[in-house]
Amino acid sequence: MSPKSSPAGSASKEHLGRPISEFISPGPPPLRVDQTVRQALDAIRATGLAERIFYFYVVDAEEHLSGVVPARKLLTEPLDSLISEVMMTRVLSLPENATLMEACECFILHKFLAIPVVDGNKRLRGIIDVGLFTDEVMELSTGTNNDQLFQSIGIHVQEVLHASPWKAFGIRFPWLAATVSGGVLCAVLAGAFASTLQQRVVLAVFMALVLGLGEAVAAQSLALTVQSLPHSRVRWKWLRVRLHREGVTAALLGLLAGVAVALMVSLCWHDTVAAISIGGSVVLSVLVSGLLGVLVPVLLRSVHWDPKIAAGPITLAAADLFTVTCYLVTARIFLG
Repeated sequence: MSPKSSPAGSASKEHLGRPISEFISPGPPPLRVDQTVRQALDAIRATGLAERIFYFYVVDAEEHLSGVVPARKLLTEPLDSLISEVMMTRVLSLPENATLMEACECFILHKFLAIPVVDGNKRLRGIIDVGLFTDEVMELSTGTNNDQLFQSIGIHVQEVLHASPWKAFGIRFPWLAATVSGGVLCAVLAGAFASTLQQRVVLAVFMALVLGLGEAVAAQSLALTVQSLPHSRVRWKWLRVRLHREGVTAALLGLLAGVAVALMVSLCWHDTVAAISIGGSVVLSVLVSGLLGVLVPVLLRSVHWDPKIAAGPITLAAADLFTVTCYLVTARIFLG
């Protein structure tokens, strides 16, 4: 019987698919962002500690996870320092509906000794420590093939870290074709609006700038979305909050960039109509590019494609197509 179909293999996969909510421990008492180090240490002494403490996690008034302070750092900082000043704000966390396999992959990849667990609103629910890997998962290897166990946990890690150049080429090139296709379509659009571009030279001069703005905002939005993408199924509540936050941010960025570009066109070319046309297209293209940075990785996750590999080329190609279309159509409407 092959390892994939063996009873031991089925038991391993079934065990590793369990939610980590079954393994959460309370962990040390959370610190508050507005506490001083002295107040935090006093609160810890009053509450007491578990046997193994690696990190102290920091929450705000609504219990949202805000930062982390390693135990050694807390003991060596000045007593009057604020926790908000000594904490590290970039914290890796796991959603409470993540699986045991996902938790073990995090331990393997990031080498942390503990990982906080949060709910859908980023409120701290507890921690899982490295004992989850050594005590729970390693029980599966008793009387079975250890290699099979590690293959179940690390198969995705090994594919990414140890792929041969040809395999990496096969994984990545098809998605780069999206960039090539997007560039060709943009060239076709520019050719279709050649008369508009010839009518106002300023349009051709600023097209590269507008494209760069759209791509930059799309890349920023994409990086933030991929980093915060839930490990399990993306829920509508998370997507709605993310779209609203990115939409407002992109709108502000687009307004500022659009006004700056419009002023530049007006002052240097003395063409008010072209300034309004170019500035308006900047606002709209930046807004849509920011939203694409959220929607594309979510759509790819929904069809079980890897957003880390595929989302970049697809998002940038889509942003370029919309930016060029918006830019040229707006110019034709305003300039005739």
